[in-house]
Amino acid sequence: MEPIFMLERRLNLFPARFSWRGQVYQVEAVTECKTETAPSGRSEAYHFWVRCRGQLLHLSQSLASDQWLLQQD
Repeated sequence: MEPIFMLERRLNLFPARFSWRGQVYQVEAVTECKTETAPSGRSEAYHFWVRCRGQLLHLSQSLASDQWLLQQD
């Protein structure tokens, strides 16, 4: 997992543009999204699979800390 900086979101939820390793990535499409929940039913994180520059990337947002990560699937 590596931290990323979210620069822009669509509808205040979906990733639209982010920076990672000094590069800015424009999200071409969100192909899948899931909500991770705790046993209590509380939402803990959002997961997004996005297409950028011909790659499929897995981004996640921790709701407790508002930290965004790039997951290495």
